[in-house]
Amino acid sequence: MASVANATMWLLFGVTLLFISFGGFALMLGLYVLAFIAGGLLIVYHYGKQAACLNLSELHQSGLVGNGGIEKVKAAMEQTTKMKNFDKRMTGASVIDDVLKEVLEYTVKDYIKTWYRQISDHDSFLVDIWQCAQKVIITFSNRSKDIDWMPYFTQRLVDDFASHIRLYRRAAERTSSAPNEESFAALESAFFDMEVEMENNMCRDLVCLDPKAERQYLQDLSEVLLYLLLPKEDFHNKPFRYIVREVLVNGIFLPTIDLLSDPDYINMYIAWMCYETSFTRETFLTVIRSSDCMEELEAVRDMVDSDIAKWRSKDTGGSDDTTIKQNLNSLMFLRDTCEMRIRRLKSGLGYSEQMMEEPENLRYQSLYVLTLDDIFNNNVALQFFIEYISSKGGEQYLFFYLNVEGFRAAAEQQISEMQKLTLTSVTAPEPDLESLRRAAKIIFDQYLSEKASSKLKIEPDFIKYTVQKMKNKMLSEDIFDTVQARVYQILHCEYYEDFVQSSSYIKLLRELGLLTSKEDGDHLEDVPRILWFKADDLQDAQYEDTGSDTMSIGSASSATSAGSPSGETYLNAQITHSGVVKEPETGKSYAVFAINVHKKDPYSEEEDVWDVYRRYSDFHDLHMILIEKFPELTIPNLPSKTVLKNMSQSFLEKRKKDLDKYLKNLMRADLLQHYQGLEELLNQFLHNGIWEKHKSEFSRKMDTIVHPLKSASKSMGNVVKSVPDGVTRIGDGLGKVFTQQRSVDQSKSREMMNQLKVGAGLDPEAGENIPLRIMLLMMDEVFDLRHKNQWLRRRIVAILRQLIKATFGDKINRKIVEHVDFMTSAEQMAEYIIAFKNSFWPNGALAEPRSSRDEATKMRTKVLCKAKMLGSVPDEVRTLMGTDAVRKGVARVFQMFQHKTLNKRILYVVLEGVLVTLFPENKFQAIFRKLHSRSERAEKAEEKQKAAAAQEAQLRKRTVKR
Repeated sequence: MASVANATMWLLFGVTLLFISFGGFALMLGLYVLAFIAGGLLIVYHYGKQAACLNLSELHQSGLVGNGGIEKVKAAMEQTTKMKNFDKRMTGASVIDDVLKEVLEYTVKDYIKTWYRQISDHDSFLVDIWQCAQKVIITFSNRSKDIDWMPYFTQRLVDDFASHIRLYRRAAERTSSAPNEESFAALESAFFDMEVEMENNMCRDLVCLDPKAERQYLQDLSEVLLYLLLPKEDFHNKPFRYIVREVLVNGIFLPTIDLLSDPDYINMYIAWMCYETSFTRETFLTVIRSSDCMEELEAVRDMVDSDIAKWRSKDTGGSDDTTIKQNLNSLMFLRDTCEMRIRRLKSGLGYSEQMMEEPENLRYQSLYVLTLDDIFNNNVALQFFIEYISSKGGEQYLFFYLNVEGFRAAAEQQISEMQKLTLTSVTAPEPDLESLRRAAKIIFDQYLSEKASSKLKIEPDFIKYTVQKMKNKMLSEDIFDTVQARVYQILHCEYYEDFVQSSSYIKLLRELGLLTSKEDGDHLEDVPRILWFKADDLQDAQYEDTGSDTMSIGSASSATSAGSPSGETYLNAQITHSGVVKEPETGKSYAVFAINVHKKDPYSEEEDVWDVYRRYSDFHDLHMILIEKFPELTIPNLPSKTVLKNMSQSFLEKRKKDLDKYLKNLMRADLLQHYQGLEELLNQFLHNGIWEKHKSEFSRKMDTIVHPLKSASKSMGNVVKSVPDGVTRIGDGLGKVFTQQRSVDQSKSREMMNQLKVGAGLDPEAGENIPLRIMLLMMDEVFDLRHKNQWLRRRIVAILRQLIKATFGDKINRKIVEHVDFMTSAEQMAEYIIAFKNSFWPNGALAEPRSSRDEATKMRTKVLCKAKMLGSVPDEVRTLMGTDAVRKGVARVFQMFQHKTLNKRILYVVLEGVLVTLFPENKFQAIFRKLHSRSERAEKAEEKQKAAAAQEAQLRKRTVKR
């Protein structure tokens, strides 16, 4: 206010001085200035008005004024500032729609609003995007509901995966002699060469090997999908369609396929999916000793060295001194094992040679002796014996013996059925034994006649006696018993005794797990099974931290106190003795283990002490009940079953230690307190009485699984389907007899079938049996049954059928249908979307990018994945297939997943199978064939076919002219 007053005062002072100095002239000067300004403004107004009128008349003549365009645009913009209310239902299931709504909101927030809000504050574009996404989801949902997914999940998906394994196996066999540095590229090239043959001139090598071709393929595929899913008005909007296509290709398809095909990601996911109990000391040491990757061994050894240093820093005596020393011994033993394997790899020794580099009498403490009957009763042993005896030229004796066993089983069945019919029916016709007589004649002509193709060197008296029995009117099942007994002597004296002294027998014992090596001592028997992986080796795995940088897998400590002390009440048990018991009635012998039990009740002054005797099968039943009643319980590892009965003192002593450790781990106080009913179950097991009464349904089913494996030799007549030297079918029920082998080249036929997809070679008889189909597909390709002896393969297939029938019966199909329905139900789909949301937006915030993992961590993850995969194979499969066959099969599947390009191939196969199933009327199969026909391999194969067809046509013309 003071400044304004001062300014006013100075202004008045100036005006006063002006009038005093100039008088009336100052007044005239002020009027002149005001008139000049007013005149200038008047002239500007006049000329501006004339120009505006002229321009307005021109606009009226052009029609640009008078339509209210600006007012209409303004009104439209004002209306779009408000969000429209529309129906947000998408799939028809509220449990899915709620989760999808959250995912769409997060997507719009983090991927659209971040850039759109910099352009405009209006929501019309966001609303249109929301409506478009809603329409796409509705179209996709309606299409999915109309599709029966059962055939795809139970047939095509399994067929595609098994065919992928077949291609990998054949490619690995073809490139096995390639150098290591070139093996990867050579294997992939051979893989895609064989894919052209299998897929009938269609190859996916471009989309797997060429990034530009892969992007072009996904762009073309996205165009087709947008045509099927987008609303018409959005699809015909080319800028919008191209933007959506590029977002799909570069933002969704390519990153997802790149992640899912990453071998390290697959290894982490497989290790996360496998149960913790699948990781055992035996499988881990097997992986270390059979590893051919130097980087894996060095990564594990480096981590072991680090942990050794940490445990030595804690070795200061005290109450934990025993545990620390045990852990150190375990770590040092593992380090020595890794270093030994590294030295062998540097010296050029593989897994097959490592067990044979030392003299046998120095390497092995003792050898388990298998009898000839044991070999006949075991598939794995019989396979080794067939290979050995074939190398010596005496396979015809063995095949004769097996054929006679099959004949006897079929004859006993047929004769007993006929006798039942004769007794039950008065007018029953006389038994028709011509079919058996023809079967016996086929065996005789093949092995015993003068013109036999596989003549046996048998004394003539035995043959004459057999001929006389064949001429009898009442044919019996024992007509070949005399000759068979003589053949048994020949097999035993001339082949079996040499076989048990050969290197093949050593390999057999190793395969059966009956080989005791000096380096396979008890180094890890009484120490915790600690594996040396960092916590970030498996980012998604849910392990418990042990308080240090190591992760404990298996038992936490061998120093854990046995029993369950709780105040004055406790229950302790210890296996004190083992022995062999022989039943007087049957003469069968079996091992028993004496358990000394100490128990004190809360109100009792004295403790009760008693002994209870249990067999291994009782422990196995207890284990099955625990799995059934406590699925969330981390159950200790039960010692695995043996293939053959082993009653040696050293084996029983080792089995006693393993079972005692298993029992003590179950009786830990923390387990008994946390799991209600566990202590009561253990009380029942340790109480005097017959444990058989407590068997669960699951345990009885497991017995039915093991029973066919034990009694396979008794049902040999129903098992044997073919043998490689002339007889193709043996007694598979009433009226089925031997038939002559057709004159075809079986090796060429098998090779042709090997070039087709796995589903093309299925037995039509098993076509409707979904579980058998799945098992045969996977067994054949994973464990390479087709390369086994045909007799053994048929026998394994028959046992698998018995196993499935005994385990599940006719309910397996219904259970699979129910499982697929459950996995595709609305609730499960909502769970999948929730898992997706939580992984991308944990706690509602966009997740950070995945951090890169160092090579050492990746190598240790590979070791963990292989060990868990190997430990996940059931003992029954090991018994049926053999330890080495299981190890090779698991290694084959694992190595297949280490090729990123091949992983991409199976992902694209699955994607194409889903789209073909989802849109059956849109000819997706032809679309994919057209897209994959760009491959040079496919073009060359098609040109060869055309040339061959033209050449065949010319030959036909020449034949017609002649």
